[in-house]
Amino acid sequence: MRGPVLAAAAALAAALVASPALAAAQTAFSSKVQIYVDDDHTSVISPTVSAAVDVDPDTNVSAGYVADVVTSASIDIVTQASPTTIHDTRHQASLGLSRILGDWTGRFGYVYSAENDYGSHVLAGGVERRMFDKDTTFSLGYALALNTVGRADDHNFARDLTVNDVSATWTQIVTPRLATQLTYQLGIASGYQASPYRYVPVRLSVDADPMYWVPETDPDSRTRHALVIGANWFIPSDSAVQADYRYYRDTWGIVSHTIGTRLFINLTPKLELRLRNRFYTQNGASFYQASYPTTGLYMTIDRELSPLWSDTLGGKLMIALSKRFEGELKVDGFYYKYADFPSLRSRLGANLGVGVSMTY
Repeated sequence: MRGPVLAAAAALAAALVASPALAAAQTAFSSKVQIYVDDDHTSVISPTVSAAVDVDPDTNVSAGYVADVVTSASIDIVTQASPTTIHDTRHQASLGLSRILGDWTGRFGYVYSAENDYGSHVLAGGVERRMFDKDTTFSLGYALALNTVGRADDHNFARDLTVNDVSATWTQIVTPRLATQLTYQLGIASGYQASPYRYVPVRLSVDADPMYWVPETDPDSRTRHALVIGANWFIPSDSAVQADYRYYRDTWGIVSHTIGTRLFINLTPKLELRLRNRFYTQNGASFYQASYPTTGLYMTIDRELSPLWSDTLGGKLMIALSKRFEGELKVDGFYYKYADFPSLRSRLGANLGVGVSMTY
């Protein structure tokens, strides 16, 4: 069960240009467990460990590992060609390096991900330049994802998917309490982008019985554009408000809008509450149909390509256990509404997380 590959390279490139500059030499370690559940019969348990160490005041190296243990009988995978329930484990390892050279900072990263029917290598790099007494920061990032799509119990099935992602970010400190950021992302994917497990029913109407089934087919190329504008406003008592808006469109005809808000509240000197809300909406891909009366060049039953909207509301509690140890507890609830996906009209679920970090 593969993850959102088209977003993986973009996320890594964006992380490389958005990371803060290195501070005083220190070592940090964190361990977390996250649990995803929804009413579409899917659960994911994800233990995560990561560490970062400053080799010197200007050089930082990092490493991380995450495992996604998936159990699912989702409508997205239950077709005539798929088992009723799947069990799979995805392993992901990452390495990173950051180096300050005067007003410049360079960052490099590598991520390897593998599961029983999918393999991925992601290489990324980024540069950052601080200017005008460090009030202005320009960043550029690039990531290349080389993926191999397989099919369980079929060693003859292997398809390539290559994703290139470029991002540019401008961060501006407007006042001592207000900072703004503008990011542009360009993603180009080429190769196999359908699911080898999904078969599309050909039928005269949504309510009619299928006449026959055909393998899902998506275009081999996809170009994505995204523009994000955000602001961070520090308010008295060391609290803060963050807000951002993301506009996205691609060559598959999808246009989406995302609005995010976050509130950071210091309840006590050792206790911080983080509240967030994320609203997302999109139209469907140009070739998506709720039902196909005849076969066509592109055919899909991917719910993520249908018209939908979603809302996520959650909070995180950060607790300073001591001078060097910090704990966290996270709870997010989400709701998805599918306007034109007959097999699933809505999805409700939650993300839960608990973790501890150490810095010295």
